[in-house]
Amino acid sequence: MQSQPLRISTPEEHKKTLTQTDALLEQNIYNDGILEYINHGGSPLEAVNLLSESYIGIPSMCNVTAASVDSVGLDSDSILRRAIRQQLKERFDPNRCDDVFMRDKSHITFAWLDVLIQDSHWRQTMYELLEKYPSCSFLNFAILRISEAGYQEEIAKLRTSSTFIRVYDLILENILKELITKDDTDFDDVIQSFVKICCEREESYIYAQTLIKRLQDEFGVVSFTKLKRELELAASRNGYKSFVDSFSSLTSSSPLEISKIITTILNSPRITPADLMALKRPYLSQNPPPAHYLYNYDLTIKLLSSLYVPQYGSVIRVDMVDDITFLIAYATTINEQHPLETQKEELSHVQLVYKELYTALAPKTSVGSITGVINYIKNALQYPAGAMGLLLWIEHMAIETTYFETYFRTTETPTLHLVLDEIANKHKLQQPVVFEVIKKCIKHKYSNFAPEIQMALQRTWVDRMLYLVQLNYAIPVLKYFGQEGAELDDSVIIYFLKRLLKLTQGPYSTAFVEHMVTIVDVLGENLTLVKDVQKSLNDFFEQAMNGPYPIHESLQQKIKAIFKKN
Repeated sequence: MQSQPLRISTPEEHKKTLTQTDALLEQNIYNDGILEYINHGGSPLEAVNLLSESYIGIPSMCNVTAASVDSVGLDSDSILRRAIRQQLKERFDPNRCDDVFMRDKSHITFAWLDVLIQDSHWRQTMYELLEKYPSCSFLNFAILRISEAGYQEEIAKLRTSSTFIRVYDLILENILKELITKDDTDFDDVIQSFVKICCEREESYIYAQTLIKRLQDEFGVVSFTKLKRELELAASRNGYKSFVDSFSSLTSSSPLEISKIITTILNSPRITPADLMALKRPYLSQNPPPAHYLYNYDLTIKLLSSLYVPQYGSVIRVDMVDDITFLIAYATTINEQHPLETQKEELSHVQLVYKELYTALAPKTSVGSITGVINYIKNALQYPAGAMGLLLWIEHMAIETTYFETYFRTTETPTLHLVLDEIANKHKLQQPVVFEVIKKCIKHKYSNFAPEIQMALQRTWVDRMLYLVQLNYAIPVLKYFGQEGAELDDSVIIYFLKRLLKLTQGPYSTAFVEHMVTIVDVLGENLTLVKDVQKSLNDFFEQAMNGPYPIHESLQQKIKAIFKKN
């Protein structure tokens, strides 16, 4: 066998070690640099010259700069840390870092990393880098080492995924604990973090949905339905709808036949009588399947829409009404903890209410007075599904028909608005849906309205938002006027502020004050034209500044600027 020629290293291969910037200051430069260069044929004098030429003295420059900064009373250590941190975040290359990490087996100890971990400044830097590069193996390893060093509480507060299951578990557990403590308003803010960490990769999505399934099996289906649905919606928006549907079918405890029919109904543009009958048939049998197989929000909304909102300019066929109302009533009425026989009378009554509402509203879904149907509306809104159907119908009437152009009068509150108020009052969990309907309708422009009539109608929609504030749904409304609602006419926003300041009283939370400052900033100089609002705002901010809730410095400065302007 022919032997391979012996490869001989040359001085040029070791020269670059001596020519890198400030090579003289590198650890082990004598053994790893000079000796290696000389042993492979390099000249000692040349080695010294190379080290001398590569020396720039960056550390010395930093020391001189730091001394100058300290001399004028600034904190050089803090400034340098921020500068290094900024450069690190801008230049960090996860692929290059992982390549070195995977090749260097010494990371089993990584003594230098343990030193960094003890510093909160560098821990925070690693957290921020992980948010940006959640799949970086080195960063995930570093976060695991931080956790092992006793900083689990910091890790748990991260809002990112992780490729290390122990780290991911900590983060997921913390968000779930946080969700338990939140009310309906704050829940929507936290759920976004939950969705983000669970939908960054397919494996994290599968893990989270499997965990939710285990929790459902142990503690009941209803409590975790929203979490499951939010994950499915987020993954579908990210382009994984087929994967979501397949995974949902595989993990569903419902019979395959029922799962397939529900999936078909949801993915079809129109509901067919055959699909309805196929879904209804098992629940008419002597031994019907559990009602929770029908606990699907999207299915309920599609059934309600087909019933109360005309599709493609026409209402559904009359022979489908019985099937649709039965399925809606069954899904929203039957309590699996009680015998079915004892609930059949209530099921029939609820179904009749929905059928009567359909019969009453069907002629009104293009345009027409709703006189004579109020009793049917009152009966239906006693039930959550009936109220949801009415919300869909009201949105259709406001946007797709000429109802307001025909019947709106500036001297009276529209009947549809009164129905909205009643739904918001009676069904607290539907307040976010009521708010979404209002937000869509307030922006709708009517071609036959003069500008002053259009704004008068917008003010009546604002009154609906103010009623939500009275029902303690305040922060989402305030956030709206500081963001997308800022596109409304200034006179409408000022109307909102005037009414809001009259109906609210302190003490005001910090969040409430922050959103009020944002709304005032949106109005800018136009606010100075309304003197009575200026005085009310000054009184509000003065009370907030002297209230029991702490106002941080930056918010204080903004409030003082408003005082000065006014």
